[in-house]
Amino acid sequence: MSVQPQRLLQQVFCCALLGLAGGAMAQTTDAPAADGPYRWRVELSPHTTHFSYNAEHRPVHLIGLERESTADNTFYGLALFSNSFGQDSGYLYLGKSYYGVFDSLPKVYLKWSAGIIYGYKPPYENKVPLNYKGFSPGLIPGIGWRFGSGWNAQVDMLGTAGLTYSLVKEF
Repeated sequence: MSVQPQRLLQQVFCCALLGLAGGAMAQTTDAPAADGPYRWRVELSPHTTHFSYNAEHRPVHLIGLERESTADNTFYGLALFSNSFGQDSGYLYLGKSYYGVFDSLPKVYLKWSAGIIYGYKPPYENKVPLNYKGFSPGLIPGIGWRFGSGWNAQVDMLGTAGLTYSLVKEF
C-alpha cells in the first residue's frame, strides 16, 4: 500500500490544525514537570524525508536548543542544520507547545514555531518562499510523543517539502 505525499501532507496538516485548535481551548496541566520557571530542550534530527525526489537533495542533519516557559508553554529557540542542498543554515524562532490535547493519547503533544530561516543561498534561493538574501520566514508545526524521563520523539512538517524526525531531550 503506497501513500501519496500530497495525501499524507493533507492528513498531517489537518491533524495539526485540529490539535492546535483543541490545544488552544485545553488546559495544559499535563505538561512535563520542571524544577523552575523554564525547561530546556535539545533536539537532534538525523533524517528528513522529502515529499518529492530531487537528485540534488543531500542528507539533512539538525541540532537545536529551545527554552520553554513552564507558566504558559511558550518557547524560543535556535536550530542549526544542513539544508536539503548541503548549505549551512539556521532557524531562529518562537512558538508554543500544547500538552494533554488528546485525552486518549496523553503522551502526545503538539507545537508550532515561527521565525526566520537563513541559509538558502544561490542557486537554491527559490527553494523557500519569500527569500531575501538568504533570509526567509518559517512556520513549522510539529507533533511529538513523550516517552518519559525527558525523552521525546518528534516529527516536524516543513511546508510542502517534507518531514523532519527528531529525538528530543528535556531538562
